[in-house]
Amino acid sequence: MDFNKIEQLLERYWEGETSLEEERELRDFFDRPEVPAKWKSAQVLFRYFNEQRKVDLDGLFDEKVIAQVEDTPDISRGKVRKLFYDLVRVAAVGLILITATYFVREQYLEQKDDPYMVDTFENPKEAFEETKKALLMISKNFNKGRKEAKKVGAFNDAQEKVKSGNEL
Repeated sequence: MDFNKIEQLLERYWEGETSLEEERELRDFFDRPEVPAKWKSAQVLFRYFNEQRKVDLDGLFDEKVIAQVEDTPDISRGKVRKLFYDLVRVAAVGLILITATYFVREQYLEQKDDPYMVDTFENPKEAFEETKKALLMISKNFNKGRKEAKKVGAFNDAQEKVKSGNEL
C-alpha cells in the first residue's frame, strides 16, 4: 500500500474530512500486524474502534434500559425542593443586602451631623484670615525644616569629599 496515500488519508481523518470508504480503508490498513513505527499510536486507536464495533448488544439491552428508566421515582418533587432552596438562598442574599444598606445609611446619617464637619465661621472673610494664619504657620515650620535639611546636606557633602580623598 502507498504510504503517502495513508499519510494524506490520516491528515484528512484528523481534520474530519474523510468519507466512510476512506475510513474503512484506514481501518483495513491499521488492522494489519505490521505498521510503520510512526503510526503505531494511530494503529492502537483504530484497533480499539474495531473492537468496539464488534460488541453486539442483544435486543434485551433496550428493554433493560427502558425498564430502569421507568422504575426511577418521579424526580419532579426533587426539582420543586431544589427550586425552593434556590429561592430561599436568593431571599437570604437579598435580606443581607437590605440589612447592610440600612446600617450603612444609618452610619452615613450619623456622620453627616458630625460637629467637625460643620463650618466654624459665619463670615467668609474671617475664615479666609484664619486660613492665612494657619498657612503662614505651616510655611514658617517648612522654612525651619529646609534650613535643617541644608545643614544635613552640607554634612553629607563634606563626608563625600573625605571619602573621595579631597581635603575640605
